Amino acid sequence: MGVYEPLTRYLDDLGVDHWSANFAEIERIIRRALPASAYKHRPWWANQADGNHSQSKAWRDAGWETREVDLAHRTVNFVRAGRPKTSSPSSVRLRATPSTEALWDRAAQMTDETDRERLLQMALNALIQREAAHQLARLGATMPDLVVPQRDRPAA
Repeated sequence: MGVYEPLTRYLDDLGVDHWSANFAEIERIIRRALPASAYKHRPWWANQADGNHSQSKAWRDAGWETREVDLAHRTVNFVRAGRPKTSSPSSVRLRATPSTEALWDRAAQMTDETDRERLLQMALNALIQREAAHQLARLGATMPDLVVPQRDRPAA
């Protein structure tokens, strides 16, 4: 499995034609940190069809392109390339819904965790983290996982 294959699957399954993501969300999807160049160089996010750019291949293989990369806020907008698969950005594609059992199996395969209670906890934590990251990004925050130690202040 390629590093960015989980991103291809995520985008392929996404039921909208536009997705605004922060870099932390993408890292959670691919289950690893993005390279430093993704944070520093806008061309890393280019829709390059030639060369050996596995990240670009990931979103292009799913039928998406990048737009509006904001390195300062660590966000990128993805849009479906070519003809939209839905009638409007907010409408959802019609596709077969996987059975609950198939979802449990896929989650177990992706996480190497077979305990369903633990999988449910992991899924809820991921959902909460994702939604918190969305809310922080809307406020302009760029590092939702940052923990700053308390400073020692001299007595007045």
